[in-house]
Amino acid sequence: MSFWNLRFGVEFTDREGNRRWPPILVVTVPTAGYRMRIDTMQLASIFNLIIVTAGALAAAFWFSDRGITLFDITLLLTTQFLVGLGITLGYHRLFCHKAFSAGRGVSIVLGALAAASMQGKIMTWVSVHRKHHHHSDEVGDPHSPKSAGEGFVAALLAFLDGHVGWTVSGRLCNYTDYVRDLRRDEAIAFADRYYWLWVLMGWLIPGLISAAWYGSWPGFVSGVLGAGAMRVFLQLQATWAVNSLGHLWGSRPFVTKDDSRNNPLVNAMTLVGEGLHNNHHAFQWSAKFSLHKGEIDPGFWVLRVLARTGLVWDVKIPGPDLIEARGDAAGHSGAGAG
Repeated sequence: MSFWNLRFGVEFTDREGNRRWPPILVVTVPTAGYRMRIDTMQLASIFNLIIVTAGALAAAFWFSDRGITLFDITLLLTTQFLVGLGITLGYHRLFCHKAFSAGRGVSIVLGALAAASMQGKIMTWVSVHRKHHHHSDEVGDPHSPKSAGEGFVAALLAFLDGHVGWTVSGRLCNYTDYVRDLRRDEAIAFADRYYWLWVLMGWLIPGLISAAWYGSWPGFVSGVLGAGAMRVFLQLQATWAVNSLGHLWGSRPFVTKDDSRNNPLVNAMTLVGEGLHNNHHAFQWSAKFSLHKGEIDPGFWVLRVLARTGLVWDVKIPGPDLIEARGDAAGHSGAGAG
């Protein structure tokens, strides 16, 4: 249609031909030969990044003036761990890879916890991650940190793009073809419908807990800014580090078609075992990321408790023979620490 000599249209595919949601609004001015593509998801991602960064700066200023206590740190880490469980057990191992089964209630709780990380709705997160696995470190990977050029500057730009740049580049959207199997899942639909409520609760609940502890409004602000704003910022860095550092530095005990690596720093940042990235790429369907002695996977520890109580079931884990066979292949191919 035309309005004031403008023509409006929509594109339901990205530049690579992948079907996506929401569509891109296209505005053209025929007389001037001007064409503009408006990606609402990209604009929302930029706004989200601004809000998160502003919140983290406000938290840094607040605590630099007020000081930080052991309670503040404990509340932040506890909240980050609980939300991290939502990400690793809900978004990642359950919804994306179906590494175990869970009922509606557990699925909603995990989805709500993960939403508090402000990393997007389930359908979007899962579609991006599945696309990542399908094109890992190749053309089409939404967040590969591979450099397209030579030298330090090119490598740095590639790292930044794989870490955070991709989120505001237009590559963050719901790639609908990758989540067809989830469209009729009532638990996912419910969790996604109230996404912003879970985000809000992820800020307010720590504030209320802190207010009760300190017995003051400044205590409420400390909870909102510390275990709310700063926690979201740190959690985003941890998740993004899996995409960037987890494909650049670390060990490769298994042969995979990509550059995935086990990175102890990333594992410490996530708190829930997500740094065992090469293990995960070798056995994407596995609910357990720790496949060798000494590897730390708190997410699976919690999952094992849930399984023993009957809240989850059909937990998929590779057997020792399969793990050893893949490990032998890695050794024979010369794969090792990177």
